[in-house]
Amino acid sequence: MSVYNAGEYLRPSLLSIVNQTYRNLDILIIDDGSTDGCFESVQDLLADERVRVIHQENATKPVAFNRALDHIRGEFYAIQDGDDISHPMRIEKQARALVSKPHLAAVFCGNELIINGTFMAPVFALKSEDVCRVEINAFRMPAHDPTGMFRTSMVGHMRYEPSLKVCETFDYILRIGESYPMVVLGECLYAYRILPNSLTRRAPAWRQQFATEAFRRACDRRGLRFEQISEDSKSANKLSRHSLLDNNIAAHFMTSVLDLCRENRRLLALKTGWQCACLHPADPHYYKALVYALMPPRAARRLRRAFPTISLEAKK
Repeated sequence: MSVYNAGEYLRPSLLSIVNQTYRNLDILIIDDGSTDGCFESVQDLLADERVRVIHQENATKPVAFNRALDHIRGEFYAIQDGDDISHPMRIEKQARALVSKPHLAAVFCGNELIINGTFMAPVFALKSEDVCRVEINAFRMPAHDPTGMFRTSMVGHMRYEPSLKVCETFDYILRIGESYPMVVLGECLYAYRILPNSLTRRAPAWRQQFATEAFRRACDRRGLRFEQISEDSKSANKLSRHSLLDNNIAAHFMTSVLDLCRENRRLLALKTGWQCACLHPADPHYYKALVYALMPPRAARRLRRAFPTISLEAKK
C-alpha cells in the first residue's frame, strides 16, 4: 500500500486487507509523506505483526511503489490503494489462481466503484490469456490497475517509471503484458473509491501529458509510430467535457451494464445505468449506460463494439 493523506479512508482500506480470508500476508505500507494524521486512526491495526510501515518524504506514487518492491518478501505481491476496499476473499482467490497456473505472471479481478460512500457498477467479466493479450496489444489494461496480483519470480525485478507521476501503473502493466501472460478472474473483488477532489480529476491536462508519455513509451517499445496511432485514437475518442474531467467513468458504467445483462441481472443493470445518468444529467454521454440497460443484450454489445469508447489512460 502506498499511502499519501488517505484521511478517513485509510482505516477501512487497511481493515479490508487485515481481515482477508488468506492470512499468510506481509502487509507493507509506504507512507509517502502523509501530513493529515491519517496513521493515527490505524495505530491498533499497525500492531498486527504482519504489518510493516516505511515512512519517507513525499516522492510520488511510483517512487513509493519501487521502494515497496525493494522490500517485498512474498512469492506474489498485490496492490491496494490506500482509500480502496478489497473484498474478503480477494487475496485468496487471486493467489489460488497463480498457484494453479504457474506460467501466469499476473492475475487481475473485476471491481466496483465507491461514489459518495455507495458501492455501485460492478465489472466482473472473465478475461482469458488471449483476451488480455488483445487488450494489451490495443494499449489497454485488461482490468483496473490496483486489482493486480503479480508473480515475484517473473516480474519482481521490474520497476515503475518514476518520471510518470500518474499513469505509472498503465505503463507498468503494459510492459508486463507485452512479455508475460495474464488473466482476469470473472469476479468483482475490489472496490475503487472515486474522490471528487483528487489531483487527476482537478488537472486533466496535467494527467493527460503523463498518459501520452506512457503511450509514447509503449509505441517506442513496439516499433510503432506514435504520431499516427495517437491521431487515430483521438479521432475515435471524442469525449465530452465531463468525461475528460472524470477520466471517462461512464465507460466503466457501460461495461458494468453489459456484464450485468449478460448474467440476466436486468434490474441491477437498470439501476446502474440510472446511477450513471445521475452523475451528469445534462450530458448525453452519461445516458449511454442506461440505453444499454434498456436494449436487448446482444444489440447493446453490437452497439458497444461498433462505437467503442477508447481510453489510453490509467484510472488514477
